[in-house]
Parts: sequence; structure tokens; C-alpha cells
Amino acid sequence: MSSPIEVLPPEAVSPEWITRALARHGIDARVTGFDVETVGTGQLGETRRFRLRYAGTPAAGAPASVVGKFSSANPVARESGRTMGWYRAEVMFYRKLAARARIRTPFPYVAELDEAGDFVLLFEDLAPAQQGDQMRGCTLEEARLALAEAAMLHSTFWNDSALMQEPWLYVPEGSQGFYSTELIERSWDNVRNNYQEYLTPEVVQCCDRYVRNHAYWNRPRPLPKTYSHCDFRPDNMLFGGPDGRVALVDWQTGGFVGTGMDVAYFLSGCFDRETRRRHERALLTGYHEDLLRYGVTGYSFEHLLDDYRHYSFAVIAVALTATLVVKRTERGDRMLMHMAVGGAHQAIDNHALDLLPP
Repeated sequence: MSSPIEVLPPEAVSPEWITRALARHGIDARVTGFDVETVGTGQLGETRRFRLRYAGTPAAGAPASVVGKFSSANPVARESGRTMGWYRAEVMFYRKLAARARIRTPFPYVAELDEAGDFVLLFEDLAPAQQGDQMRGCTLEEARLALAEAAMLHSTFWNDSALMQEPWLYVPEGSQGFYSTELIERSWDNVRNNYQEYLTPEVVQCCDRYVRNHAYWNRPRPLPKTYSHCDFRPDNMLFGGPDGRVALVDWQTGGFVGTGMDVAYFLSGCFDRETRRRHERALLTGYHEDLLRYGVTGYSFEHLLDDYRHYSFAVIAVALTATLVVKRTERGDRMLMHMAVGGAHQAIDNHALDLLPP
């Protein structure tokens, strides 16, 4: 691959910049212009779709459109992405792991990070696949497809000791990275003061107990561990592509953590409470069978259930802290509280509170 391409904001993208980006991958086509549309709500980054126009007949392999992802224009979100390593994590996933992971992800034409910690990604547009919606949730079949991708990802990097030594990889000391007990406590105070309309007494009691015991919950966990997406939910999935698979995007919080993280995080919020109760064991059984089929050994279904119960609290941590570290939007408020409430219900229904001190 040729020398790095410059990191820039979406408004600075030019036809020449995209032409150079494509040329790095052997696509000899001159972009003369494009139309731009915003994709998603951009809580940690800015995402744009560029519909391309070419000089003459474009070369074989020249895409009709590409998607770019950039550092957030919001100063709070941008600083969080830089200092917490989220921008670096996503760039390194596409550079180092995407080709190995077996799962469906968009092909990256550009994955660059500058010295200030800002980033740019330019990747394949997977349209007509459509972004999922955390608030809408998933169908049962969509959930099965998503968990099938999770099993491929996790089995690929299961207890990968060589990967754990990579200097760029985030391997938290505790159960979950990024979120200190002090940050969790401040975030919960913020939620209790500013989001009361979303909180029932049952949810408050659950979150109170989790936050009070966060340091205990976040103690180091033994193997098995694996590389995990760590924000595995419908908003970060593309459904309905031509190959029928679920594609995964938004790898900013990816890291090497205890097994069970992604499946617990996903099932906490992709259904309403009663639907989850009816189907979660069957979905977990399918995921476990896929792990074994892909070569994982020595991991019983009972072990998975223990991990699942433990990590039912992880989505609460993410949702609470996001109220302080990402750009605030009306949909974002509803989504984060949907996540927190779903995690609390999941923990209650699976007796995960029994794992914590009083």
C-alpha cells in the first residue's frame, strides 16, 4: 500500500482525495464530483455517504458510492474519542483484524489516524443493506443472524495469546474497559438527576446496587477471553444486504474482554422484555453450538450462562457513562435509557444481582 492519506473532516473531502484513496487499491478511476448525505446520528463521529461521479466510463471495481467516517464535530465527543482511544481502536480493527475475523464488515479503502488522535475511514458502501435501529429492535431471525456473526468473531480470536500482546490492542484489567468506578458513579448521579422519566423503581434499585458494587463487578476475570465488539447492538449492524448476512460496523470500543460480553449486551436491548424472556435461552444455545462448530473447546453452556449473567450489567455501564461523554441528542437520550432499562431487566430476570454484594 502507498503512503498514508491525510486525515480530514468531511467538509474537506474532495474528488481528488477520493481518487487517491481508490488508487491505493488499484482502482484507476478519476472522481470528478459527488453528492453527500449524512448517515446516522453521529454521537462519537461523523458519517457521510458519497455518491460518486467519474470522468468517462469508470474502471472495473470503481464503486458507485463510498461511506466515510470522521472525528466528531462536537468537542466533547471528539475529545472522548481521542483520549479514550476509541478512534484508534476502530482504525486498528480495520487495519489488523477485519480481514481475519471472518465476519461481514465493509472493505476499508482508507483507515488512518493522525498524531492528534483524529481519524478517517473510507469504506465500501453496503447499500441496499439498512442500518438497524436500537429502538425498533430485531426480528428473531435477525437476532439469529447477528449471533451467528458474533460466534464467528469470537471463535476466531478465542484465547488468542499472541493477539493479547499487540501493543495497540485494548486489554482491560477488569471485566470491562474504559469506565472507572468514579465515572460510573458520576454518570449515575447525572442520570438520576436528569433522566427520571425513564426510570422505574425496579430499574433504580438494580442500577443503585450495580453502581454501588461496580469495583467488585469489574474485577479481573479469568480465561476464556476473546476479541469483542463491545457495542454489539442493532444500531451498529447492517441488515438486508445481498448476501443475506448481517454486517458489523462501529468498532470504536472493541477490545479483548471476557467471553459473554457481546451476547449479553445484544440481547439486553434487541427485543422487548417478554420476547427476550421467551427466546434468550434458545438464542444462546444456537450461539454456543456455533462456537463449538467453529472449534471452541472446553466451554460448556453453563459457563456461557454464567458469563451472560455477569455481563448483563455491561450495557448499563455504557449507557450511563454515555450521558456524559458523547454528544447529547433527543434520540440519543431515548436510546441510552432504552439500553440501561433493558440491561436492568435482563439482570433482574436472570438473577444477576445475586452475583453482587448487597
